[in-house]
Amino acid sequence: MKKILIYFLLSLLVSVGMPFNAYCKGAKSTKKNDSAAAEKKSGSNTSRKQSTNNPFAFSYLNAFNTNVIESAKKTVDVAMYSITYSDNVNDLLVAAKRGVQVRVLMDEGHCYPKMDKETKRLLDIPGIQFKTIRGYGDYGVNHNKIVIADKKTVTAGSYNWTFTATFNNLENSVLITDKKYAKGYSDYFEWMWKYGRTLEDGKTPETVPQGKYGLPPQAHNIAKFNGADVPAFIFSPGSKSEERLAALLDAAKESIDACTFSFSSEILENDIINAQKRGVKVRFMMDKNLAKNSIAGRNVFKSGTDFKVRIGRKGKGALHDKFVIIDNKILQTGSFNWAQNASVNSFENMVFFNDNDHINAYKRIYDDLYYETETVSNNFFEIE
Repeated sequence: MKKILIYFLLSLLVSVGMPFNAYCKGAKSTKKNDSAAAEKKSGSNTSRKQSTNNPFAFSYLNAFNTNVIESAKKTVDVAMYSITYSDNVNDLLVAAKRGVQVRVLMDEGHCYPKMDKETKRLLDIPGIQFKTIRGYGDYGVNHNKIVIADKKTVTAGSYNWTFTATFNNLENSVLITDKKYAKGYSDYFEWMWKYGRTLEDGKTPETVPQGKYGLPPQAHNIAKFNGADVPAFIFSPGSKSEERLAALLDAAKESIDACTFSFSSEILENDIINAQKRGVKVRFMMDKNLAKNSIAGRNVFKSGTDFKVRIGRKGKGALHDKFVIIDNKILQTGSFNWAQNASVNSFENMVFFNDNDHINAYKRIYDDLYYETETVSNNFFEIE
């Protein structure tokens, strides 16, 4: 009976357009040797290829990016926190050799004092321009994970170009082709690129004060949700990301399904607790290892909210997703962890959707992940 039920559920996922066995298997490598080694090391089956028909992906995220980079005819722009895995680096090298203009904007902290060998490979091709950038204060970073092809096709989400993100973590990414969204992300990249530093410029000599970069590009609204504005996107720093996400949580009347890697935002903590108190059905899911020392997570748990934790695939990696579904009507995803630093100091992106395809896909994934979470107790938290 159990086998029949599992077969039915997997068949249902395929029938509605979801990537088959979306989170359970590994990612496709563009090199046969790399693929075999990665499969052996991670214990993942890499034989099933990610569908290119879906505007979202929960596995094979390197292949998801490959499809976009290979489609580029003129330009590829990448804003990335961490690059240590070869597949999409290879894609950029091939693109540059065929005449595509490639620009890469990396987080400064991942390039100084030491740069990973995969990142260094990007410096050897004349057709690739390379810069680094840091956020505000002591803790601001470039935490984006964005690929833009020809200024009209974008991937954005939680996925860094690393082995762990590719094979062990739980991640997600969206494919964006809407012209207004794509222009917004392209404008955001240009805004960041303007303040980036070449290797000749070297590391930022001192802490960057808040506000130095000015205001990032702002979005049009895609909807009104119970009186609250729903933007197409929110770019950090400088856009009051916490407060604007909080306004949407405040507008929830029925349900909130939230998922984050790290959680330290007092603003968002209070909104989740208040939603629970006013009768909204709240489910909150967090990475197990980071939850242990999350004061905000502990407070949400103590409020009586349905609070669960888990790690990545097959007992490895992390729950690295950052998305929330509100009343099954609004989806927010992107690179944004629920932290004040992500709002005021770091380069981050949030993207919003209100269509059934995105919301239903993420809802199914959320339900699947939540089914395999762990319930915690007071003794779980390691906070004095």
